[in-house]
Amino acid sequence: MQFKALEYLEAVYHYKNFTKAAEALFVSQPAISAAIRKLEEEFNVKLITRTPKKVLFTPEGEGFATKIIPILEELRTLEKDMLAKGSNKKQILRLGLSPTAPADIVHKIYQVFLPSLSENEEVFFDEGGAYYHLAKIAAGEIDVAINVLPEDISNFAVSSIPLYQQEICLLIREDSVLAQYDKIPIQLLNSTPITSLGASSYLPKRLEMEAAKRNIRLKVASKHLHQTSYIEEILLGGSSGIINVDSNNMSRALYAHKALVTRPFLEPMYLEIGILYSREKHPQPLTQKILNFIAASAKLEGHQNPENKLFF
Repeated sequence: MQFKALEYLEAVYHYKNFTKAAEALFVSQPAISAAIRKLEEEFNVKLITRTPKKVLFTPEGEGFATKIIPILEELRTLEKDMLAKGSNKKQILRLGLSPTAPADIVHKIYQVFLPSLSENEEVFFDEGGAYYHLAKIAAGEIDVAINVLPEDISNFAVSSIPLYQQEICLLIREDSVLAQYDKIPIQLLNSTPITSLGASSYLPKRLEMEAAKRNIRLKVASKHLHQTSYIEEILLGGSSGIINVDSNNMSRALYAHKALVTRPFLEPMYLEIGILYSREKHPQPLTQKILNFIAASAKLEGHQNPENKLFF
């Protein structure tokens, strides 16, 4: 019987709704369902009955939930007491940021979150693509990342929560022939040299998938591991690139490059952006703090956002 599964059951009991429980815990709904099914198999007792309108607890589930909730509260109190005793110990948060993470949230992290930290709290930033951060989280090298949520994310040992969408746009010089288009027909990529980010980014893979659906063969001129050389190739080499852009803000990656412009595709393509973090270990207090902060910031800035509450 795992402590995390009991917390999942507690959240479902509180909300009587799997979706709201998942949002409050910053986990996926299937993760909660699987954990509760495992509890039911372990005890050989049905705890929950789903109906079209709400979740109902069986008599056994009701009795079990009402008994474990005070025990979980007592354990949390004990955890807080122990953390208070070790309050002089330095806490380090390793935060991953996508180069195209929305400026409004990133600005709040720098301008509000960092100044709010105590002397014993410290943040290290690690910028990179989605697959780079997924690998880092799996290896225990970063704690939380704001990045693209790939369609194959279920293949990774991470939890995720979607926050908002960004549109995939063509990234070109302002004097490019393609800049005359308000929206780019994707068929033009048949004859347009494309510079691409490397395997650490999900963006090239997504473009390849969209192109393959339309029988378009991409002409990849070069591949880059880092955003800096990628943008310089577009500036100096004359090829085109792609970038995901928040509709409310210019990408942070483009602030210093006024000669570059973005153009959406005629058939819009979007990426889901959200929070990534490990599902294998209990988050430290500083990790909980940044998760709450990102969620609250996304809500204030009008991005789609889960309830700002955690049951850790």
